[in-house]
Amino acid sequence: MTLVDGLARYARTLLTLPRDIHLFFAYALFSNVAIGAFALLYNLYLVQLRYREDFIGLVNAISTAALAVSAVGLGKLLHDRGPWWCLFYGTAFYLVTSMLLAFASQPLAVVASAVLQGMATTFLFVPLMPFVIEHAPPAQRPTVAAMALSLTSASATVGSLLAGGLPSLIGTLTGWPVSSAVTYRWSLLASIVVCAGALPPLLLMHDPRGPATHTTGSLRVQEEGVTDSQWQLRQYLRAFVLAGGLLSIGNGAVVPFYNVFLTTLGLSAQAIGVFYAAASLTGAVLGLFAPAVARALGPLHAATFIRFAPIPLFALLALFPATPLAIVAHLVRMTSISMAWPIDSMLIAEVLPSAVRANAFSFRSAAWNLGFAVASLLSGQLIVALGYGPAFAIYALFCTLAVAYFQRRFRQHPAAQGHRGRVQPASGPER
Repeated sequence: MTLVDGLARYARTLLTLPRDIHLFFAYALFSNVAIGAFALLYNLYLVQLRYREDFIGLVNAISTAALAVSAVGLGKLLHDRGPWWCLFYGTAFYLVTSMLLAFASQPLAVVASAVLQGMATTFLFVPLMPFVIEHAPPAQRPTVAAMALSLTSASATVGSLLAGGLPSLIGTLTGWPVSSAVTYRWSLLASIVVCAGALPPLLLMHDPRGPATHTTGSLRVQEEGVTDSQWQLRQYLRAFVLAGGLLSIGNGAVVPFYNVFLTTLGLSAQAIGVFYAAASLTGAVLGLFAPAVARALGPLHAATFIRFAPIPLFALLALFPATPLAIVAHLVRMTSISMAWPIDSMLIAEVLPSAVRANAFSFRSAAWNLGFAVASLLSGQLIVALGYGPAFAIYALFCTLAVAYFQRRFRQHPAAQGHRGRVQPASGPER
């Protein structure tokens, strides 16, 4: 089969999906616009307010810690209210809190607004995969998951382009300095307005708007081939959560400061915006191939390879902080995220019954954001004292640990190789 034939079949599959799934795709296309804009511009906005990496690290730490706390309770909300309710009201909450953060300038106001936005951001990420698992046709879940994640990457691309280009436009129209707090603020506000386009598609949905329907019973329920013992299922859930926590420590040490790092290499905000947009777009396109890669290699081998890909680049960046290497490392990291997360999510959907999936995603998010918060707080102090090299080394170390741990824990499950069935009972808890 040629590539054109494969893409045509892929397009036909998407067209046959239910109407509410198409509306979900429209939601995803708008949902991350403000996230992409804030990821690019907000730290630069804080720099214009005369804050340094230590305060930037504190703000990111507090925001993601609030996200972690919010994620713990989101599992119950997902179970009681359903993914649609969490997506709609959570997105509205996120828009309001983002506006507050864009206007904040004093330290206490910045911190308080960051806490609220962090709590709201949980609702944009955690319900995505539960929505896919609950409302997409089972045979099409990997495709829907990959498309949804790719569209969120495309949404972040739009946000990055807006955040990178609007300061120059606003400066030209108003006479304000291009690199100033006021132009950055109004650029962030414009991204929030565009992000509000995520709400109408949710309002047009029909079936997903009711409470979630869940299979009742204990962890021993048999569903979609999930027949593992209670102890084994708990081990898989813990591994899913802990691997996310390890990944978050590595990412938290680097991601909040990466745009500031690029400015130290001489890149402007506009250039960084184009670069971030290109990285998000690359991730969005390549993320569509995640189901095919998972089928070819098996989900676990595919996730292991994809998650490991950016690690050597950041290890090199710790020693050789050059602009071309920094660009390639970020491109590979964004592609890795876009491709690996749908594979991880569908793997855990095969392993865990519906009764505990919502908790798995909420606990994973909590672990991710707790690790990210601690890492960004400490890394900000470390960067001010020693530069960016140690932060990149931390990324390489903890991401390697996460990939190795996840691979070891899931390698015996048939779903890890793309098969379904019962795992052979283990002789006892691993030590």
